Amino acid sequence: MMTWLNSIIEGFQIFGALALPVFVPAAVLPMILSRKYNMFQLLLKELFLLYLCCVAALTFLPLPTLESAVELTYQAQLIPFYFVVCVAKNFCLTEILHVVLNVVMTIPFGMFLSYCYKMNVKKVVLFSFGLSLLIEVGQLTGLFFLFQGSYRLFDVDDLLCNTLGGLIGYLMICKAGRFLPAISNFDRELVFKKRPVLNA
Repeated sequence: MMTWLNSIIEGFQIFGALALPVFVPAAVLPMILSRKYNMFQLLLKELFLLYLCCVAALTFLPLPTLESAVELTYQAQLIPFYFVVCVAKNFCLTEILHVVLNVVMTIPFGMFLSYCYKMNVKKVVLFSFGLSLLIEVGQLTGLFFLFQGSYRLFDVDDLLCNTLGGLIGYLMICKAGRFLPAISNFDRELVFKKRPVLNA
């Protein structure tokens, strides 16, 4: 549990490092071009970036030490629903918790895609699978070959759980949709005041 909490704290630190150089220009430029601003949308996008930073920290951190990195090999679990076999053979709360957390982790992803970006169910499932695949490939390749081996296990069950989580997030927004305001309701015109011309 402490490892997960430490990773989330590191996610907040990553967000703090990226917010100014990445998020602010990416958020301000579209407002200037469209001459509109939406503080609610801005807040949601900021939360989305924070969420992605926490996911990255949870799935890739902590990094292996130099001593342990030397002994790494490439590992993968390619049997679908293998966790069912593990639980059936030897009931393990840790294994069940691992599955549940993998589902829960991507529920916000599906919610953001559905509410903020108006994606349909097919796109949400596809993007959720894509996010999970990116994570799993990164884990399999030692953070995209930064290390010579897998310091986290590539697990096909994680792909299924993460994709399911995104779908659940989409369905939750669909159920709550009639109670949620449209983001466009918070649009405001961006007015640039002209400087008064002084007579000579």
